[in-house]
Amino acid sequence: MGKTRMNLEKRFDPKVWVMFGALILFSLIVTFRMNNYTVLVVNMALINMITAYGLSIMLGMCGQLVFSGVAFMGIGAYLTANLCSGRLGFTLPGTVSIVVSVFLTALIALATGALFLRLKNSFCTFATLGFVQVLYTLFLNYEPAFGGPKGIPEIRTLSVGGFIFDSYKKWYFLLLICVLIIAGLVERIRRTSLGRSLASIRDNEIAAQTLGVDIYRTRVIAFVIAGAFAGLSGSLLAQHNRFISGDQFSFAKSTTIVIMSMLGGINSTPGIFVGALIVTFLPEVLRGLDKYLMFIYGIAVIIMMIFMPMGIGGAVSDFLKNMRRKRKLKQPEI
Repeated sequence: MGKTRMNLEKRFDPKVWVMFGALILFSLIVTFRMNNYTVLVVNMALINMITAYGLSIMLGMCGQLVFSGVAFMGIGAYLTANLCSGRLGFTLPGTVSIVVSVFLTALIALATGALFLRLKNSFCTFATLGFVQVLYTLFLNYEPAFGGPKGIPEIRTLSVGGFIFDSYKKWYFLLLICVLIIAGLVERIRRTSLGRSLASIRDNEIAAQTLGVDIYRTRVIAFVIAGAFAGLSGSLLAQHNRFISGDQFSFAKSTTIVIMSMLGGINSTPGIFVGALIVTFLPEVLRGLDKYLMFIYGIAVIIMMIFMPMGIGGAVSDFLKNMRRKRKLKQPEI
């Protein structure tokens, strides 16, 4: 009976059901209560989540901080913008352009990851920071490929089987499905040999190497997956907004993605969902304090690192573990 109960608990995790219930309720609120602008803000949060989940693989599982997510997001966005705006002399269907953009972004991530991940820890972090700045400058100034300061307008919106995503609410449900698929993939990766190898590298590189883990190859694979996620995020952003400009992929945006992941909990899949929503809605709530937004972010990060180093998800997980422990201690022994 004990084993059967444990198997049932693994298959029907209460946290999963609570999360799905909350998402259903949230979707109903979005559909019937929120105006178009609020739904737009929610959609931006969902798009950012996809990039944040890529960061959770690199930082949460592997222990390597990288800022390159926004750069790959920009690459995916501009690839899709060029393929869907007729700037190349032809126009691909939206779904095909997404597949092509994600594939090419993953190839670029493979090439850059093979170079950057030869560097150790903080040196790799600074290299990715430089990569973001280089691409940001190109996005803003190189007109033939990126439209320069004017960006790329008139991007065709996504159409699947004749169904056109021509409203923010239609996009919301598509983006939510994409986020759930990506979140499921991240959870699946945690339980595979790749996830265990990444965790061993994060905890102790020497021990991981002793156990036969190819540290460099494993990190590159994680980097490529994170790059592909960011490319998908950028591709969806281009077709959702129907306009792309370089200022959407600055270092400040990269910092925001990192804050989303850390606030929610870098190792918590539901936590990143919550963190992305909070950080995306915060500028709307504090609209009168735009000049002090980064100051507020900085203070929030300091407080969080002191009191909640594992983010909201980690704090909730610790609370639930303590509750279970107390419950077991209260149960009388038979």
